[in-house]
Formats: sequence, structure tokens, C-alpha cells
Amino acid sequence: MKKIIYLSTVIILLFIIRLNAKPIQEVSFDYFYSSLSPYGDWIELQDGIKAWRPNNISPEWKPYSIGRWNWTDNGWYWDSDEPFGWATYHYGRWYDDEYYGWIWVPDYTWGPSWVEWRYDNDYVGWAPLPPYASFSLNLGIRFSTGWHSHYRYWNFVNYGHFCDSHINRFFIDERRVSRFFEHTNYRTNYYSDRDRIINGGIERSFIERRGGFRIPEREIRIVDNYRDFDRNRNDKNDRINSYRPSQSEINNVRTRENFEIKRGENRSSLQNDKIRLPMDNRSSNVSGNRINERSRAAEINRGIQSNREENSRTENRDNFRNNVRNDERIQKNMNREQPQISQVPNNQRRSPAPEKRIEQRGNSASEKNTPQRGNSQRPAPQQQRGQTHEKDPKK
Repeated sequence: MKKIIYLSTVIILLFIIRLNAKPIQEVSFDYFYSSLSPYGDWIELQDGIKAWRPNNISPEWKPYSIGRWNWTDNGWYWDSDEPFGWATYHYGRWYDDEYYGWIWVPDYTWGPSWVEWRYDNDYVGWAPLPPYASFSLNLGIRFSTGWHSHYRYWNFVNYGHFCDSHINRFFIDERRVSRFFEHTNYRTNYYSDRDRIINGGIERSFIERRGGFRIPEREIRIVDNYRDFDRNRNDKNDRINSYRPSQSEINNVRTRENFEIKRGENRSSLQNDKIRLPMDNRSSNVSGNRINERSRAAEINRGIQSNREENSRTENRDNFRNNVRNDERIQKNMNREQPQISQVPNNQRRSPAPEKRIEQRGNSASEKNTPQRGNSQRPAPQQQRGQTHEKDPKK
């Protein structure tokens, strides 16, 4: 009876957790198109791949250069000063094309930043992840090709300036970067924690030791109204305003059958068959394929939700098994303390022995075939959990 009550309680708790779980908001290509068009051009590459290219940038410009790094509950968060930063540094991937320059390929999975890391004893650097990189709940970042980014992709600074508000003023010259680049250590450190994607990057404690300063943790405040976000983006406090469009703002964007997207003049150096982002926009009618474009992104988001629920179910299941084992152990101890009256079932107890006769010698067949009771109980299997831990970076 106790087992039934405990199991019912576990089921009710899991149901309550599922009701309280908030769905992860998905953004659409329509919203990206409408929001980013004032700051750049949309280009259709070969095979119908659509990418965005920023306008009014300097020849030396690189992604993740105008802003600052902050340590948050989601790991390293890039707080951009650029008007398009809310989208291009928290969704999608960047690629330095041989003909078009820096282009951004949309994606629908939000992250605190999407970069790869390099470091040594003197410098720390980062570069945007390419469209060949995808995020997996179990494996973190995976590449579809043997990716090795050129040193011109990277921004390097001394550890002492890593969290500076104007970090682009302290970038190491590319000529100096080319000399020590191959001797740096490479690292990506993405993982999920319940419903959050974490960019662990370089350990905060390591940067603090090398830089000689303390890095505080700042809170991320989600803002779903762009006007409020734009008005308060430069507030100097312990919180970071992070814009994620609400469902109403996404729905208010007018869907167009024909987007004003320029057709690429030359063939891009991007390997389209190696792109592993959730978006499948290889169709001329983007609006008609929005469900297909977001299907894989929705799968990742659902995976994060189910991962959170699975962690809770696993914890409750382990507690239930432990309680069952404790009950069985207590019952066995009680059985040892109580004297056993009879080990033979009631329906097989012997009747009073008949009078012995000289001519009847030997055992009866019923005595030979008397069944023996065995212990059919087996201990419940124990679930083994494994967790991969990355080593701390070398000092």
C-alpha cells in the first residue's frame, strides 16, 4: 500500500512540473527579415541559401567585436552595442565568405553567444562559430566538416582587458596574432542545464587569476518588447537586458510571399551541403516553408524541455527505488527476528503418520516430490549515470 501511495505522489509531482514548464519561444525567418533589413542586405546564395550581410561596417570589422563579455547564469554572454546584435550574436552562425565578406546564416536556437575559444598564458581569443557547427544536448558543439578557422577570424586580448566595456580598443594586431596563434589551446565548452544552454568557454576562475581581477556574475533580464529593450539597453546596473521577441511581436510581422532578397552575383565559398543548422531555407518561397525551417530548432528546444523533465523523473525514480529497497531490507530483518513456524504450505502439510507396518518400507512418492520454496526476489537494478567533465584549462 505504501508503494502505491508513493508512486501516485511521484506521478502527481511530474504532472505539476510539466504544467509549470514554460515553452521556449521560437522566432521566425519573417521576423529576422523584417528586423535586420534596415541594417543590411539579404542575399540568396547557391541552392537557395539565404544569408544576411551588414552594411556600414569597416574593412577590419569582425563579429563579436563591438560590445563586452559578461559572466552570467548562462555562462559567457556577449552584450552587443550594435542594433542587430540581439539576433546575430544569440541566433545563427557567421561565415567570412571569400566574395561577400562576413555573412550571417539564420538559426532559431537562442544561446548566450555562439563562439569558439583559444587561449594561452597571455592571451584569450574568440571567433564566431560557422554554419557547419550545430549544438547537441548530449555532445555540445559538433562540426560537419574538418573545421579549422583562419587566424583572421579571431579577436585576441590580454586577460586584463577581457571584460572591458570597450574591448575592441585592446584587440591584438593580426600580425602579432599570426605568430602565436598555432601555439594556443583550442576549446569549445557548450552544454545544457535543464532548460538553459551554457557557454562555459574558458573557466572564469582561470581568467580571474591571469587577469588579476574579480569577475562578478550578472543577471540576464529577458525583455520581449523591442522598444523597452532599445530604451534600456545602455542601463548600467547588475542586470543585462536580453531581447527575445514575444509571440505577439512575431505574429504582428506581416508575412510576405516575395521577399526582397538579392540574388548572389558570384558563387559563395560556403559549402552548402555541410550546413548543419536547423533552418532549411533552400526554397524560394520562404514563408510557405516556415514550419520546415524551424522543425529542427523546435526539436532542440523540445529536447531541452524533455531533458529537464527526464532529470526530474530520474531523480524521483531513484528515490522510489531506494525507498523500496529500504522497505525490503526492513521486512527481511523482521523475518529473521520472527521464528518460522512452518516452511511447508498449508495445502501440503502432512497428515498424522500412520501406524508402521513391517512390510511397508521406504519413503512415499509424495514425500519425494514435495516442492521446495526458492527465493525469486532479485535486487532492483541500479541506474548508473555518467557525466563527462572537461579539464580545467592549463595554467
